[in-house]
Formats: sequence, structure tokens, C-alpha cells
Amino acid sequence: MQRYLWQQAEGLRHAYDTTIAGNHPIRGGHEFTALCGQTVTPQAGDLVEGAWLDPECETCLRQLVVASNWSEGEIERLFAIRAAVEAEQQEKRQGMVS
Repeated sequence: MQRYLWQQAEGLRHAYDTTIAGNHPIRGGHEFTALCGQTVTPQAGDLVEGAWLDPECETCLRQLVVASNWSEGEIERLFAIRAAVEAEQQEKRQGMVS
């Protein structure tokens, strides 16, 4: 099993450490501690594979790449790319509204 996994809960996809007692397996209605430090509770609808449409928790993502030993340069590039993609998507959405 992978040490770190993602789980949708409370409107975001959170990463969690499977080695922390009580964090795995994830069950609907049972809280877990995410890498961002929040304690979140997924509901039954959050547990449907492939139906994870909520955005990633940015803090969980950052904690995950740090825990995975990414260099600071790699982390900066990751977030720069994410910001550029988000800006492009926002421009497209605004163009659809105009």
C-alpha cells in the first residue's frame, strides 16, 4: 500500500498518511487527519471511485511533495504551473460568460 493517499472530504481532496492510526481504511462518516492538519469527515458520496470532482487541498499537496522529498525548485515549478493552468481556465470561463 502507498503511504500517502488522496480522499475527497468536505469539498476538497485531501492527502493523508496511511500509517497514522485511525486514518486507514477511510470510511464514510468517520473522520481522518489530513496532511494539512485538518480533521475531515468524508460522506458516502465522497467514497465513490472516479467521482472525485472537488479541487485538491493546496496545503495537503504542498505537504505531500515535501514529504516526498521534492526540491524547493520542483515545488516552486509545480505551483507555478498550477497557477498558470488555473489562470488559463479562468480566462476561458470568463470568455464563455461574456
